Amino acid sequence: MTEYLTEQEQIEILKSWIKQYSLVILAGVVIAIAGISGWHYWQQRQNNILDHASAVYDEMITMRAQNDDHATLVQAKKLFSRYPQTTYGQMAAFMLARDAVTKKNFAKAEEKLTWVIEHSKIDSMRQIARIRLARIMIATNKPQNAIDHLKIIEDKNFSGLINEVKGDAYLAMKNITMARQAYQQALSELPNAEVVRPILQMKYDNLATTTLSAS
Repeated sequence: MTEYLTEQEQIEILKSWIKQYSLVILAGVVIAIAGISGWHYWQQRQNNILDHASAVYDEMITMRAQNDDHATLVQAKKLFSRYPQTTYGQMAAFMLARDAVTKKNFAKAEEKLTWVIEHSKIDSMRQIARIRLARIMIATNKPQNAIDHLKIIEDKNFSGLINEVKGDAYLAMKNITMARQAYQQALSELPNAEVVRPILQMKYDNLATTTLSAS
């Protein structure tokens, strides 16, 4: 119908519409601006957190390279307390866990890997921690705990490695049948990696030989 209105009538209708809805429009604009500003603030804050965490992590790496265990631990504790949900904090935990395993301090290694599971928001990080924790459990004569622990699947992309570690746990329990099944499943799931697959194939083949000898 607006095509039949005069120009002045259209202007009056527009003025009336603006007067009626101006507060709604203004509120919408304010909310939009606030949302954009809030997003930029949050994004900048996250970038600042990552920059600070990165600097602390770099300092930790430097101290570790200089074999300064005390200074390394000081920087690691900063990451754990201030930046626990960043990848830098989790990488620091992985590093300390590896160092602890090298020193046969399995309790400390378990503590750091458990910390990753409890704090990381990244599925793959938590899954890696679970796999490494399960291997420690096998090494400390707790194979059933390892199997129970690996029942929680955080990232299905690690199914091959999970089943390989399960095979190791069953082998430690002298359950040859279940170990062989787990290795076979792992072989079907792992890619043709030049390093991982030949070792896994050898584990499976050795069990086949053991089974034949037993029969």
